[in-house]
Amino acid sequence: MRSTGQLPLPLDNPVELVFRHARATITVNRDGPYRVWIAITDAAGQETDRLMIRFDLPQGSVGVFGEAAQITSVNVESAGEEEAGLDLPVEIAVSGRLITPPREQPPAGQPVEQVSVLHLDAPNDKILPGSWVVVERPEARGVTPALVVAQALAVREGARAGYGIAGKTTRLDLDAPWLAAGDDFATLRGAAVYAQSERLELAEEPIPEDVAGGAIELARLYDGLTSGRWLIVSGERTDIPGASGVPAAELVMLAGVTQLQDATGRPYTRLDLATDLAYRYRRDTLVIYGNVVHATHGETRQEVLGSGDGSKAFQRFELRQSPLTFVAAPTPDGAQSTLVVRVNDIQWHEAGGMALLGPNDRGFVTSTDDEQRTAVIFGNGERGARLPTGIENIRATYRVGIGKAGNVAAGQITLLATRPLGVKGVVNPLPATGGADREGPDAIRANAPLAVTALDRLVSVQDYADFARTFAGIGKAVATLVPGRSRPFVHLTIAGADDIPIAETSDLYRNLREALRRLGEPDMPVRIALRERIVLVISAGVQLHPDYLWEAVEPQIRARLLEAFGFAQRDL
Repeated sequence: MRSTGQLPLPLDNPVELVFRHARATITVNRDGPYRVWIAITDAAGQETDRLMIRFDLPQGSVGVFGEAAQITSVNVESAGEEEAGLDLPVEIAVSGRLITPPREQPPAGQPVEQVSVLHLDAPNDKILPGSWVVVERPEARGVTPALVVAQALAVREGARAGYGIAGKTTRLDLDAPWLAAGDDFATLRGAAVYAQSERLELAEEPIPEDVAGGAIELARLYDGLTSGRWLIVSGERTDIPGASGVPAAELVMLAGVTQLQDATGRPYTRLDLATDLAYRYRRDTLVIYGNVVHATHGETRQEVLGSGDGSKAFQRFELRQSPLTFVAAPTPDGAQSTLVVRVNDIQWHEAGGMALLGPNDRGFVTSTDDEQRTAVIFGNGERGARLPTGIENIRATYRVGIGKAGNVAAGQITLLATRPLGVKGVVNPLPATGGADREGPDAIRANAPLAVTALDRLVSVQDYADFARTFAGIGKAVATLVPGRSRPFVHLTIAGADDIPIAETSDLYRNLREALRRLGEPDMPVRIALRERIVLVISAGVQLHPDYLWEAVEPQIRARLLEAFGFAQRDL
């Protein structure tokens, strides 16, 4: 049993108390505080346990150990018991007599050292009362360990003379003895003191598990997140066997936010996703982007096209900037122009042709030449209304920039043309996909017949493939009817124009799926799959004519092979 309580002890005399008889009386002749270790032995003289008693009594108090001695403020710890730290009056019956080792007198001219008082070799005004001190002794002695951890009860500066030297010092009154019986000047000389303690916050225990699944726990509390918000999760993948350092990012939707508390009461946020993460990420590399906005290619332009003249038919105005930007849309052709035309501050709408406009329809058509210059053409009063007469009353707002050049890699966008208030920077964690150049003559000739086969109504399986091939941004498509468990479905495989990358989160993919849902059979499910590349290795022997150089022939052979087996010449 180990106990701490208030008991008196003779000053300046570390003692070991061994109880062998019925009573022991201790008298305090100076003020405390003191701490003493008490060894308890059995009848054979073998040590069975130790008591550490700490007390703080004024001079003259008397304590008695005996068969009915009462000790207050006792902390009892017994091996094998679950409960410890009892703070109740405890009566301890002991038998024994007090054995006090003889006190050694210091040599003449040497000061008397107090076991709980420490004199530093130089003044130090940064040590404060209540701070912690660690004393590293040259060696352990008796019950005094080699490393003593104590608290400074009092700190004061002064002068001291002893051991043949004199000087200024800082005195520390500790709450625990750091000297033991038998210590000499070598102990004082060899002791090292670590003081000026600083309170440090405990570091958080790292979590080694990877991040995966449909929930992510954040390190602290975050507000302002609502369900339905888009997030981008980026980090290093750990689900690829034998590979490391592979970066990835994905777009996810936030389904819900839960505010929780850990075991210490500190709040934190848990994000619940609408779908599970597609990959596993290493936790210390994971980054979650919360301020996600939808962005498409093109730079906005505003300009005055000209002045309307009611006496003229089919007035024509050309846009000053090119090429005109088209964005993906769930329409039969898969694209929508960004051009907005206003006449006298009233918007006029683009039509697919003059034949679709009536005499009073505020509409126009556009025409684009081979150099991608776009012209705006208005009606004649029979096929589309004529422009009202005015001065610079025709204005246009549109975007310029289109094609594969917009398919930038992740992290490539770092600047904003215009910076809204509060925005410090911008980055694209995901690569841009779906951007395609205008169709060339060969593609137009191949796709023109397909546009009229389905007539915007998908019935047969081939209609799904033909419709997808004419969809803006799609280069190749093949459809197959697959028997499912409950009912058959159309499996549609697509590839981008000129094999541009297409992501399942891109506008091109989502708009194609929406257009198929609108125009297809309601009872016919459709599953869209992206093409997978297959590496084709060609090994051939080439016999070179002696009049030709291999350096000139080899590039031509490579170009012919790429043309014959390239994307344009192969079907899905």
